[in-house]
Amino acid sequence: MTVTHGLATPEEAAALIRAGRVLVLAGTAADLATLPHGQWIGGTAASFLTQAGGREANGRLFYSDLSAVARLVRLRHLSLPELRQIGRLHPANGFTLLIVPGFSQLLAGLCAGIMDYEGIYNAPLFGWVSAVAPYNLSKYRPQSFAGGPAGASELAAVMSVTLPDELFAEIHIANLFNPGVGPEIRFPKPGFVAEGACQIGGETGHLAQYMEAKGIDQRLPLVADHDGALINLSILASDPHGGTTTFLAPVDPGLTYRFAEPVLDYPEELDRALVQLPRDASGLSSVCLQNYLHGRLRQAIGLPCQGPVSFGQIAYNVLNQTLACLRIGAVAEDET
Repeated sequence: MTVTHGLATPEEAAALIRAGRVLVLAGTAADLATLPHGQWIGGTAASFLTQAGGREANGRLFYSDLSAVARLVRLRHLSLPELRQIGRLHPANGFTLLIVPGFSQLLAGLCAGIMDYEGIYNAPLFGWVSAVAPYNLSKYRPQSFAGGPAGASELAAVMSVTLPDELFAEIHIANLFNPGVGPEIRFPKPGFVAEGACQIGGETGHLAQYMEAKGIDQRLPLVADHDGALINLSILASDPHGGTTTFLAPVDPGLTYRFAEPVLDYPEELDRALVQLPRDASGLSSVCLQNYLHGRLRQAIGLPCQGPVSFGQIAYNVLNQTLACLRIGAVAEDET
């Protein structure tokens, strides 16, 4: 029993939904909004990572078909207050899939509190932050879809999947970044855009101007230690003249950041990280936009993962600049 993946036109995806398939979909909002009601959730994405390399949406949807492994599914759209109870939605044996709209207030609230949600670690919680092409952010908002054509920019799509007793799910993460030895950076307020001054090495300054003055590679994320978990914060854009820096996730005033250690060869280092991902079972995957752009993943063929190019990954916590996958495998005989 495996999860199958592929590209489909909206018409082909609609036929799969009408046939009762359990699907996870990614594509443009315009294409997702044409689909009928059924057992599916989805999120906006402009690009996909496939076995043949990177592909742009261009009127196609990326699908993952869970029908062969899903014994029971429950799906819904949830607000931030409802998400605080997501631990109660975990199946006894299976996983919960979560798609959160990028640059949403819901995402900001989730980042601030998800690690403290009751029962969050009782089953694998996996998913991604929906995206649009960066040049379209001024025109379109990332959205999520839960079982029908109505997209939402401030609701999360949630699917709880119960697996057969002989299968289990586990999360794997590829991350090539570690905190560097540069100055500590703290922000005075939360948000996706750092507009004013922040504290850099104990002194007041503007992050964008500091990056330009020090020649810091914009591909490097900021990294914070959050109760022992290293959290990347990806930089989408930096404007030293306007004094603004835009991130894929909101900064947290309660955390201390440092720029990640420099990488000598981004694609080579990412390849080393990807080697650690399992190749013996199928599942769900998501890659962050920054890794897709800077790691030459458009040209990568035969990777152990397929999925949407997103504004972040969800692996219990909200992550940036990683590649995450949910492996679904068979329980060993001596464990049954």
